[in-house]
Amino acid sequence: MTLDQIKMFVTVAQLGSIAAAAQSLCKTQSAISISLKRLQEELKLELLHREQYRLSLTQAGHKLLRHCEFLLKQQLNIQTIAQHLNSGLETKIHIVYEAICHSELIFSAITEVQKSYPLTELYVSSENNLGAIKSLIEGRGDMAISPWMDRFHELADFDTLPFSRFKIITAVHKKALLRPNLMPTSVSELEHLPLLMPQTMLFQLDLERLFGFVSPSQIRTNDLWAQKAMLMNGAGWGYIPKHLIENELFSGELIELKMQQVSFDAYGENRIVKLTNQNLGVAGNAMWQTLAKVADKAA
Repeated sequence: MTLDQIKMFVTVAQLGSIAAAAQSLCKTQSAISISLKRLQEELKLELLHREQYRLSLTQAGHKLLRHCEFLLKQQLNIQTIAQHLNSGLETKIHIVYEAICHSELIFSAITEVQKSYPLTELYVSSENNLGAIKSLIEGRGDMAISPWMDRFHELADFDTLPFSRFKIITAVHKKALLRPNLMPTSVSELEHLPLLMPQTMLFQLDLERLFGFVSPSQIRTNDLWAQKAMLMNGAGWGYIPKHLIENELFSGELIELKMQQVSFDAYGENRIVKLTNQNLGVAGNAMWQTLAKVADKAA
């Protein structure tokens, strides 16, 4: 049984006549008739029978048709994949982003590029505490979206493009306050609560200088979403990127803390990053440019 025989059988089954199949496949009617006869002999099955002027499928023919159509589709897929590989397009791109980044912009770019390059597998990983930059240095990622500081150039040679800006604030759940209806005016009013902090600080903040004290009770996480969940549970108060809790701030569940004479706000920038010596292929360059485009639109 050959793919050519399968193609003839499927075409006859779909069009209902040998004449129509011959015209569609640019073959003679006798060639198709002989091919179908051999196919049925090889399979020891009757696949077609004639009803007046039209060929119709037998019960066995109906069952076999679905499998034959699948085989032809797989053949087309193999040919498409081969063309993809011969064109020099990458088989895989690994994008690593930090949880602090605006993920909705990243996913928008990924969706757009995947539609243009459906046979390039896109691996997407989320990191915390600057793991995205580390993944580039260790060769585990092709490009990263990460908080950026100029001193990272001391680690390796990077190419970067602007992506988004973020603001880190201090917040607390209203149910955790001793006086739920009154905004705290002093850090001392929060002494009964643990300070929620990342295990690694992006900014080297001097907490004692900022707060006038260092909380003896701290909960440190390596995951921003866990930190948000603890805030929502009233487990403590602390740092969180403002864009991650916009809805909760709007609803009043979380409260942005504004202490008298002290500002706890910290600002930063996310950038699209790759190693300078990392040569991106066609799909990789499309991803790089699309990330920059969606970031520019959102700015």
